[in-house]
Amino acid sequence: MCHYLGIDLGTSSIKVTIVNQHGKVLVDGIHSYGIIEKNNGWIEQNPQEWLQGLRSVLHEIATKDRSLLEKIISVSVTGQMHGIVPVDDNGSSLHHAIIWSDQRNEKELEQLHALLTNEQWVNMTGNRPNISFTIGKIMWFKKHYPKLYDRVYKFLLPKDYIRMHLTGTFATDYSDASATLLMDVQQKSWSEKIIHLTKLDAQKLPEIKGSTDVVGSVTNYATQTYGLKEGTTVICGCGDALAQALGNGGVHSNDWLCTIGTSGQIIASTEDLKIEQKGSVHTLAHAVPDQWVTMGATLSAGRSFQWFVEAFYEKNQDLETILDAAKNINPASNQLLFLPYLYGERSPYMDEKAKGTFIGLTHEHTNSHAVRAVVEGVLFSLFQSLNIIKQTTALTPEHMILTGGAASHDFWAQTAATIFNVPIVRKANRGGGAYGAAMLAAVGVTDFKDLEEVVDAWDLTEHENILYPNESQSMHYEKKYSIYGKSYDALKEIFHDLHELGHHSKSFK
Repeated sequence: MCHYLGIDLGTSSIKVTIVNQHGKVLVDGIHSYGIIEKNNGWIEQNPQEWLQGLRSVLHEIATKDRSLLEKIISVSVTGQMHGIVPVDDNGSSLHHAIIWSDQRNEKELEQLHALLTNEQWVNMTGNRPNISFTIGKIMWFKKHYPKLYDRVYKFLLPKDYIRMHLTGTFATDYSDASATLLMDVQQKSWSEKIIHLTKLDAQKLPEIKGSTDVVGSVTNYATQTYGLKEGTTVICGCGDALAQALGNGGVHSNDWLCTIGTSGQIIASTEDLKIEQKGSVHTLAHAVPDQWVTMGATLSAGRSFQWFVEAFYEKNQDLETILDAAKNINPASNQLLFLPYLYGERSPYMDEKAKGTFIGLTHEHTNSHAVRAVVEGVLFSLFQSLNIIKQTTALTPEHMILTGGAASHDFWAQTAATIFNVPIVRKANRGGGAYGAAMLAAVGVTDFKDLEEVVDAWDLTEHENILYPNESQSMHYEKKYSIYGKSYDALKEIFHDLHELGHHSKSFK
């Protein structure tokens, strides 16, 4: 029986999934790694650790059952978006990867705002400048490492670096390209105007292909290194947010997805290009051919919860117990707000200077009150995006698919249903990004004609359970959300003053 391999390069780990022709997961593997924080706001990863992680997890699978790898007929890769890996013409990295959460390119962001208005950026790229996008990272690299910049053959996105090490080819896909601020969404190609204005080198950008396109095959080097069969077909893949949508059966315009991992997204698929003119949510190319995604992003979703647990609980505390205790807090008596802006914020503010904040702390509040506020704050932020996407697309979700780490606990899911005022669905399959990549691998070798056929054949429409809004809590959350919605505007000037204070303090030893 034929197998498909999906690889998901995340921020904290690399995951692999081997799936058979019926969509059954035969084996999962995961290898964790860390981030490198050199300076305040500088966040990098060593791409060699990604490769070592892939070697390790595939070796572990092969040790247990070598036949699992031998039966793989196609591979596809997904992964974290927006980051850069500068490589030479041999594919060797010239610098650590500068990843999505890095915030060093503030000056370059100012330059982008000076070059074009937000309206012009949005009309060309579907997005407005923000500190996470790839373009500012390349501009920063060129300014600070001009000699290295000259040596760069291609600036690869993280998942494309992994795939290049399997095939020796340099490419990206439309979903990842559309999240760089360098792609013209109308033409679906690198924007000559933007490249000219920013004085970047178009030759250093990879070719753009469809997510189900064949981009090469496993080389002899990759066979020796990773244990995959030489000549195995490799499919282009897509960004991780889109792969999450695919893995949960999200291929139609009535499929709405809320994913809460390190970051969080609300994703709606459309057949026509829908652009929110203020740029407060993102427009991206879908992995599904000729479809688009309107997406709102919260930078610190599950990361906010992780941060609080690490900062205020003893090590190795059981997360289920922590969430159960927060679940038992009466929401009506918890007059505590949390703004989840630990890394600044994307939707709807696009403000890299925003700060994470508790509002309303009193002596009566405990850790459990704060955890509940963190969960609510993350969901309020995503609810802002949900409302904007509804207005932009003229679509209304019948239900919302919840995926990511948050999907495993009823407290997250039930609170989401009540705040969003829409039924929350957890899929029986709960396919992650690696599973979505395996779907692309299956279509790319033409075992299935399209992703819709895969969704039907693999029963990805089956629901594990549905959680409905809690009507007794709805009115409370409406009032609390109204206060939440005013909080950023009330604190924006303070956030920016604190940000400048942080810059001034760097001069002190």
